[in-house]
Parts: sequence; structure tokens; C-alpha cells
Amino acid sequence: MAAVILRAAAAAVVVLATSAVAEADLKPWKGQGTPKLAGLDVGGKPYDLERRRGRVIVVNFWATWCEPCREELPSLERLQRAREGKAFEVVSVNFGEQPERIRKFLEREFVELPVILDRDKEAAGRWKVGGLPMTFIVDARGRVRYQVYGERKWDDAATLAVVDKLLAEAPLAAGR
Repeated sequence: MAAVILRAAAAAVVVLATSAVAEADLKPWKGQGTPKLAGLDVGGKPYDLERRRGRVIVVNFWATWCEPCREELPSLERLQRAREGKAFEVVSVNFGEQPERIRKFLEREFVELPVILDRDKEAAGRWKVGGLPMTFIVDARGRVRYQVYGERKWDDAATLAVVDKLLAEAPLAAGR
């Protein structure tokens, strides 16, 4: 009897461990309109999503203390590099941390993505960020098309296909 219970417990641990590392799915955005995203980046430069129309943009909400966030940052950078020269960019939005802490993290981890400050978490509230990491894909017309809650490998074939599909639509956005 004890052996049966131990096997059942071991199976449950395997199921939980497997589900914990499962990749988060891209889901269609169900929100109304694209929330505002404007502010200063960690270097003090202004950023306004509205002025980025004509580009496909991945918007990633994260924090330095969030382990899954830290784990997915390299794949976001690889995604950015994979579509370099296209009307595409990845922008990260830091969830409520001080600029100095963010800068130290970026330097230590060699992260080069642009980081928008959301110190008061107002942007996260507008985007209805319910946990971290949370990521959105915005099309060239400025509409949020997809969302992901949780860690994801962003440079996989499925993600690249979605980005390429949205990039193919980008010329249509220019003719609005």
C-alpha cells in the first residue's frame, strides 16, 4: 500500500513539474482597444507606443525579481535580432522598480532591450497585467492582437510565424 501511495505521489510531482515548465500560449487579445503606453525609458528618453504605428511591437511586462521574467529575456532579445531590419521591435516595461536597480540588472545580465519605466504601475493597470511576465503583440495598425501570461520561448518557429504574419500585414497599415 505504501509503495502505491509513493508511486502516486511521485507521478503527481512529475505532472506538477511538467506543467510548471510548460510554455505559455499565445492567445488572441480580448480587450477593448489598445491601452496607452507612454513614458520614459530607463535612460530618460521618451517612448510612446502610439507614435510607433507601422511597426509590429512585442510589449513585455517584467521585473528584475521575477525569475520567469529573467529566464525569458534572452529569447526576447533573440526575437528582436531575428527580425532586425524589419518594421518590428521588442519593448519591455518594468513593473514598479527604481531606475538604478534596473540599470544594474541590465548591465550585469547584458540585456539590451529598451526598458520603459512603470514605477507607479499605471501602465500595467491599463494593460490589465495580472501577473508577470505578461506580454502582448501589437500589430502595425496599433491594435493588440495577442497576449501571453507566463514565461515563453519567444524565438521559436511558432512565434516567428505569428510575427511574420503581422509583418506581412504591415504595408496595409501604412495605407490606413
